[in-house]
Amino acid sequence: MKSRHTSAHRAAPRDSALRRFAETHWAREPVVVPDAPALGLDPADAHAILRTAAEHSDSPPLHLATADGILCEPGPLLPGPADRSLGGYIARLASAPSLGGDGWLLTASDPLCRDFPAWSRVRDALAGLWRYVGWPAVPVAAELAVGDRHRAVTESGDPGAASLTWVIDGELSVLVRPEHTGTEYELRARAGDLVHWPAGSRHLDHRTGPCTTLRVSVPARTASALPLVTEAVHGLTRRCAPHTDTPVALPHPLPARADGRLALPAQLADSARLFTDTLADPDVERALLARWAGLRSAAGLNPAPAPCPAVPLTSRHRLRRVTEVIRVATGPDDALWAANGHVWPVQGRAADRVLTGLRTTHQDTTVADLARSSGLSDRSPHLHGLLRELCRSRAVAVTPPEPRP
Repeated sequence: MKSRHTSAHRAAPRDSALRRFAETHWAREPVVVPDAPALGLDPADAHAILRTAAEHSDSPPLHLATADGILCEPGPLLPGPADRSLGGYIARLASAPSLGGDGWLLTASDPLCRDFPAWSRVRDALAGLWRYVGWPAVPVAAELAVGDRHRAVTESGDPGAASLTWVIDGELSVLVRPEHTGTEYELRARAGDLVHWPAGSRHLDHRTGPCTTLRVSVPARTASALPLVTEAVHGLTRRCAPHTDTPVALPHPLPARADGRLALPAQLADSARLFTDTLADPDVERALLARWAGLRSAAGLNPAPAPCPAVPLTSRHRLRRVTEVIRVATGPDDALWAANGHVWPVQGRAADRVLTGLRTTHQDTTVADLARSSGLSDRSPHLHGLLRELCRSRAVAVTPPEPRP
């Protein structure tokens, strides 16, 4: 069947847009949601994130695509100290001799982990959608891109993932080709719009001028969870059998039965038994629960920013819970707590009373008051251990006590 172009559907504006999108279009068809609920990033935020990524060699890599292909070492073409704004950076590249006035596209994969305020705003925007369609059990990948007059010439994208693209600045055109349909969708979006297409699609992006986007890819197939399961099983296998890192030499020649058929080497049979035994270990479920709790608290946005340094607390420090704390029970008195992508184990029923005190408090409370309501001493190591992790994960904001008169 010959492909045809179909203009994008447009959903209702603002408050009802996200719900209507979730109920009508999510995972069903390509769509543009105009004036979508705010992502929380503006061009200044995008510029700061890209500057940070360019300054840290251990950050996720930056890719600069030009008319001649992807530059392996963009060097001075990356955002630098002289670029005071995203507009200034775009203007500089427009006159860069090495680009010859052609279009370009700078892309950073998973770039938010060094900027907690930006990460948390994007996490909150995603959480608004997940409340309607369900929370992802596997990580979602974010990609920040800025470009000018760039047209993709080869289809890209993971057909196993759905896509959400917020247009931060400028205008974006996307040609989406869902698999097995014979239909093409031409999606045209401007700043403030959200572009979506379901899993099983390929796409071509086109920027007629300066345009900044954040794209989130959401794995949508059952096999997407296999890496998480493999990671959990592998970690437990290494713990149970440290010698698994020792190189294995299979016998040569391979053993054969009397009828000439090859026999299974003992090393492989032993590995199969080790794998089966590990799967039967209840710690596998606990490891997967811990991974899920962290992802749930991050709305799937991974990697999360590193924890912040611990703050020594006194009884007069004031505390305020500023984000949701996920609690997953793992025993009668044991649980996992998670916040902002970080997970830690807690023990004892007093921990639940501490969490309840923070959940039901909509204003600051002192360490002393929280201790009193939880039945603990304000010097209790157990209390301070709980608060230390809550502070390090940024689930709780701390205000120093006012000086005594």
